[in-house]
Amino acid sequence: MPSLATAPRLLSSRRNILLLLCLVAGVGAVALKQKRRIEDFGTKPEVHSGPWGELEEFDLRLEQPEEYVGFEKTTADGPFWSFGSITEPALRAKLAETGLSDSQITRLLTARVPGTGGVVIIKPTTDLILELSPELRSNLYLLLAYNPVNRFQSSPYVIPRGGVSKVFEGHDLVTVEMRRLVERLSYRRNGFLYFSDPETVLKIVPNLDDAVRLDFLKALTGQNVVQARILVRPDGDIDKPLHYWGLAAPWVLVKDLKPLFESVRRLPQGGGLSLLYVLPPLARDRLMTSTLPPSSAGGALPDCHWSALNFFAMNPDPKMANTDFASAYIAKNFYEIGKPGLEGDLVLLLNSRNQVLHSSVYIAHDIVFTKNGINFAQPWVTMRIPDMVAEFSALEPVRVAYFRRRDM
Repeated sequence: MPSLATAPRLLSSRRNILLLLCLVAGVGAVALKQKRRIEDFGTKPEVHSGPWGELEEFDLRLEQPEEYVGFEKTTADGPFWSFGSITEPALRAKLAETGLSDSQITRLLTARVPGTGGVVIIKPTTDLILELSPELRSNLYLLLAYNPVNRFQSSPYVIPRGGVSKVFEGHDLVTVEMRRLVERLSYRRNGFLYFSDPETVLKIVPNLDDAVRLDFLKALTGQNVVQARILVRPDGDIDKPLHYWGLAAPWVLVKDLKPLFESVRRLPQGGGLSLLYVLPPLARDRLMTSTLPPSSAGGALPDCHWSALNFFAMNPDPKMANTDFASAYIAKNFYEIGKPGLEGDLVLLLNSRNQVLHSSVYIAHDIVFTKNGINFAQPWVTMRIPDMVAEFSALEPVRVAYFRRRDM
């Protein structure tokens, strides 16, 4: 039995033990809370190793700024479909080729509204739009897509990996009915899922306020992007990634990267370096941003070709936005390769006639730097190649081709 002299020390010791147990329990609770919080964010990041080192990749949905979502052209009175200048018999024949029945064709033509210059404009009924099967919808909307006036058919929204639920993840204002309508009105083409009927959804669901409309349209502008960082471990090799990132990009120097890699490697558990540190200035400055609208009508905007061919340029060449000039430049300064392996390799999407539909730049693994379209609302992003292919396969299948600079 302890003496009275030793009792205070024992009580103090027991208090310390209790305090230690409480601290351990507290740390455990915090760790558990953090674990749950991480799980709430979705799947864990992927890590892919290669000549670039270890790349930790996070998949995100990036949407257009709210300031630009207001430019999404939807009308409460629409939709209106333009078939161009065409005779009724010729239009009947084209509609029959899509698989529409005689009854459906007659109902469409009955819904014709006045147009100018012989242009056939049809205001389809909601019932007819809803009754189309996904296959019929795909066929009919492909016919409409070749007329750029039909904006939602010629440039449909991509339903990403994960389906409609992925599109509206975190958009609590979008109702269950609206989500189900998007699922019902989606259609598949060339292996990808698309949606072209925002006006129909907004017309069917009653009493929508502006906040719900904005939330719905903003969610639709999202695209799958990748945020990545280079992992540097305390016992890891940094020469290999330094060689990859420092020797391909003219304005990314090993002398600058090496001290940064070494400082992170000295940390007890290592760390991660943002991809921004290894991108040349043009990409570093623009990544995950969108340009401002042109200051004047007809003002030039940077497009995919301008972005890809100026990737390494300290002073971007405006001529790269000219398709003919860009094509000639690629033919003179690049050669085709079997697969990409260096930062800066071009990743091109070609149509069946071998015409370049889109240009992007290979970064690492399956990630490219890309600007998907000349639309000022489209940001510069890092994106997986399959997701980029989906953005450009709405009309016809595309072929992915890889090219490397002749001086590499």
